[in-house]
Amino acid sequence: MKKYNFNSVRNLLLAVAMVGSGSMLFTSCEDTLDLPSYTKDDTDFAFRDENNADLFVQGIYNGLVHEEFYRQVNTGETTTIAAEDNFEGQKHYVSNYAFDPTAPYVFGSTYGESYKKIEACNLALSYLRDMEQTAKIKALIAEVSAQRAFLYFNLIRLFGDVPFTAEPLDPNNMYDEDVMYPKRYDRDKIYDFIINDMVATIEDLPWYSECGYTERINRNSACGLLARICLHAAGYSLRWNLETNDPATLHMGTREDQARIREIYIIADNALKSVITQGENYLIQGDNDMSGFMKLFYSFTGRDLGTVAPEMMWSIARLGENVGNTTLGVYVGTTGGSQYSIYGARRSLQAKLPTYYLSFDPADTRRDVTCCNYTVRSLSLNADKPDVADAGATFSSIAPGKYRIQWQVEPNAAAKRNVNIPMVRYADVLLMYAETQNWLNNGPTQEARTALQQVRDRAGIGHMAIPSSQDEFQDAILQERKWELSDEFLLRTDLVRMNLLDREVHKAQQDLKDLSKREGAYAGIPKFRLYKFTKDENKYRTKFLTLEYIDLTDAAEIAKVDRTIPTTGANRENFMNDLKAIATAHGKDGSADWCATNMFLSWDNTYNKNGRIAGGFKAGGENNQMLLGNTIAQKPTGYAENKDKFPDWIEGPFGLYFGYKHNQTELSPFANKSAGHPLVDNPRLTQLPGYPGYSGLPN
Repeated sequence: MKKYNFNSVRNLLLAVAMVGSGSMLFTSCEDTLDLPSYTKDDTDFAFRDENNADLFVQGIYNGLVHEEFYRQVNTGETTTIAAEDNFEGQKHYVSNYAFDPTAPYVFGSTYGESYKKIEACNLALSYLRDMEQTAKIKALIAEVSAQRAFLYFNLIRLFGDVPFTAEPLDPNNMYDEDVMYPKRYDRDKIYDFIINDMVATIEDLPWYSECGYTERINRNSACGLLARICLHAAGYSLRWNLETNDPATLHMGTREDQARIREIYIIADNALKSVITQGENYLIQGDNDMSGFMKLFYSFTGRDLGTVAPEMMWSIARLGENVGNTTLGVYVGTTGGSQYSIYGARRSLQAKLPTYYLSFDPADTRRDVTCCNYTVRSLSLNADKPDVADAGATFSSIAPGKYRIQWQVEPNAAAKRNVNIPMVRYADVLLMYAETQNWLNNGPTQEARTALQQVRDRAGIGHMAIPSSQDEFQDAILQERKWELSDEFLLRTDLVRMNLLDREVHKAQQDLKDLSKREGAYAGIPKFRLYKFTKDENKYRTKFLTLEYIDLTDAAEIAKVDRTIPTTGANRENFMNDLKAIATAHGKDGSADWCATNMFLSWDNTYNKNGRIAGGFKAGGENNQMLLGNTIAQKPTGYAENKDKFPDWIEGPFGLYFGYKHNQTELSPFANKSAGHPLVDNPRLTQLPGYPGYSGLPN
């Protein structure tokens, strides 16, 4: 067996193989493995038997996904946008395609951590292949092959052609130039390698019915992952001449070998069909308490993983005080922020585009799960004895809702919310299968229609017509992916591989302007909304979904709220009686209090603040505390409400997708600010053309 430097392998073993309590697969390092005195080579110890080898493979999952994966990569896809405290923050830049390689970000952590994990995978495979090839060892080889494929896939979809190696570092040639300073490698060759590697090993993985786990890759989820990789490998990406690095060669294109593209689509199609015909996976359906889509994410966020296992085919375990926990439930799941409650003082740092919120069919049960229309606010202004209610959002303060605080279990700490990271879901399998069937047959087959119909039926929009032409069906698939998979870290590069990013970016920009002016498709969008004053249960695992509201379209009703809102005395009482009468006329609870809200103003605007005070909220400064970061929540949505100009988060130096440049920002550059960044550490690694003299950021 190969021998490695004792200290380097020992560090790798400790960092990678010794998984802490963050994994649901076992309890703790101490409980699972009695560490030896390291009197022999660590790799011999790590792979001395199947049990130890299994622990090493489990350890690779810890840190497989960095925070950038669900923070930066989750935005820019026309459904979710960064909501930071200032426009010049790195998350706002990346969310709007303003990549600056000289700034201290640009997916640098993902790049570095991915190659550490790739080395762990390469090391594991080199030893596993030397062990007796039992069914267990073969399954571990297939699992590590899938882990490595996942890592390379993420690197390629962010950076394009990246350095590649399938062998562990050899101490005998550590200082070889190609080892120390690897060049970019043809992405198509990397894709072919990892696809062929998975195809060759995937049948050695157990089906879910044979293993019972979803917090590591099984055969079901590996098939879904393989298909996802194939769709990117066969799809469009930003390409250029690697030899000349000439910016003039930048273009969106596919690989040239059309026969290979078809082969890759067939591989994806077969993998997806194998999951469907296996019959172990299905979409979670609703009951008397909640819709199927709500039940899925309510159960998943609350760690009822057994309930969602048939649909949530793979998620990365995140539980406990140690390295296994993450901030996913903070950045993408804070229910529009909370204050003076059991949930702690939190603010959302991502927001939903109002045009996305308005895109859902009225019958679609996914909107109010994916888009949270309220924030948690205290009435007592007392941190020790909070009296809590839910305050309605405006169009510039709608938060992500799939992983909301109220559905979570009691957290270990404010930033450790115990929410797993979703990786592969059966709804995605169905939508990818509809896509492969459509592509391979130059139009939707009955199997493609059925797959799409299943997703729509569960969402409550089975009545929508299914297009018959190939291009229209592909557009329908894209829209369905937006409604179904937002905040699941897929859509940004889906738009690239479909070669629809340019179209969708410009459409999103124009749609937001049309909404701001209430023109075009948004001409009839109501300006005023009444939110029902609703006490929050102030406990974890509540089943609360959305604030009840009434959109006002009647001129007489609008006239009653389009005024200065009184907050005290008889005038306030008369105003509230008017709102109760409106509620009664709409068949709503006329005995409740209602909060008048101008959806086109900012959440902290005086009108909206007074609407909340009149409706039952206290008149303290906390009543006006931000739901989200200041770049969004402090801003109106309306053109007229912003003194007849577009708000700066919509158009301006830092407006929506201000950094986008076709044939450039479809991929990220390598960071090159300081030591630890790829271009600084590796002088042979070339920059994405167009970026070395980059001047696209505002002055």
